[in-house]
Amino acid sequence: MYLCNVSQTGDMKKLATLLKLSFIVLGWIVFILLSYVAFKDEKTNVLITMKDSLRETINIDYQERLNKILVSYRPLGRKLKGVQIECGDSMETIYFEDSIHESLATQSVNQYVMTKIIPVNPDKFNKIFQEGWEKNGISAIKTGIIYRHNKEKAFSDNDSISFQSALVTPVQTIDAKRSAGVQAWAMIHWTEIVKHTTPKVLWSIIAYFIVLVWVSLSFLKKPLEKDIPASQNCTRFEKMVLKLESQKLYINDQPCPIAPADFNLLLLFINAPEHFLTKEDIKNVFWPQEDKPDNKIHNHISTLKSSIKNFPEYQIITEPKKGYRLVISSNG
Repeated sequence: MYLCNVSQTGDMKKLATLLKLSFIVLGWIVFILLSYVAFKDEKTNVLITMKDSLRETINIDYQERLNKILVSYRPLGRKLKGVQIECGDSMETIYFEDSIHESLATQSVNQYVMTKIIPVNPDKFNKIFQEGWEKNGISAIKTGIIYRHNKEKAFSDNDSISFQSALVTPVQTIDAKRSAGVQAWAMIHWTEIVKHTTPKVLWSIIAYFIVLVWVSLSFLKKPLEKDIPASQNCTRFEKMVLKLESQKLYINDQPCPIAPADFNLLLLFINAPEHFLTKEDIKNVFWPQEDKPDNKIHNHISTLKSSIKNFPEYQIITEPKKGYRLVISSNG
């Protein structure tokens, strides 16, 4: 039998446990941040693809509407600072902020004229936009177009609600006077964004996740492997461990339920010379003021025997006319 003080060891283990837990929490925070950044980057890439598709759609829609009014032009490669538009007896001059190629100037001026004759049809525009999406390999739950002219809005499919929760491009101005513009939106499932994540980034995140889960589970399993806490003063007798502060008993590393009074009686047996106690010894410790505590002594000896009955190598035997002894059998 020996007495062990493991409070310092317990403090060290608590610190180690806290550090491990902090490391795991930090690991999960890093994983969440990495996933968020990767998702956000890919979402940005999808938005860039939307912008490219929108520009392509503007050009296709422009040609389709331009053909209907039989206007043609031949780009000369020159840069223009402005143009004059003649409409019957009236003339209108438009100046550009920067000098631009004649082809681009002609297109923007034509768009300005067409806003009054053949404006953008949001429904047809959206169909062209959807075809562009299919070519880019991105699947959207739903797409839509918002056509703006002189601060008024026209929505494809008359849907003025869905875009509020969708991925939306900035407004793309299409005419020379910046009075008309188009805006595209798309409702995309998050799995579609994940699917288009760069393979190197995606597999790095998956590998990090697997390692993090394995480390977390390994850490969580360790407290279950041994049920004996090491943060209290204890008394050991062979394979018995008595935790003094919590009054808990462990035998062969297994918890052994025991009443507080029986715990103290067992501790008295362990500390007694040769683990032998007379009735007088027990009386003086527990009931010093009583004259005849025999029944109480007998009852507590019985309940103590019952507490350790599942561990037959430890027994309380009665020595006639002498008292009681805690013994370990030869096969213990």
